[in-house]
Formats: sequence, C-alpha cells, structure tokens
Amino acid sequence: MTDYTSAIYALIAITGLLTAGVVFVLMQPTDLPMLKQNRES
Repeated sequence: MTDYTSAIYALIAITGLLTAGVVFVLMQPTDLPMLKQNRES
C-alpha cells in the first residue's frame, strides 16, 4: 500500500489557500466597472 497521505494533505492545503485567496479578493472593494454595475443594479 503506497502512502498518499502527504499528497492528500498538500491538495487540501492548496485548495484552502486558493479558497482563502478568492474570498479575500471578493471581500475587497473592486475597481472593475463591470462588477460595480452588477452590484449596483
């Protein structure tokens, strides 16, 4: 039986970092006019 534990933990860590990054970016006020129009309407 091969040990994939380190690979699984690496994938979980990468997924968590990407999710945290996306949430952080979405929480910031955006300067994109397209997104501003969508939020205002």
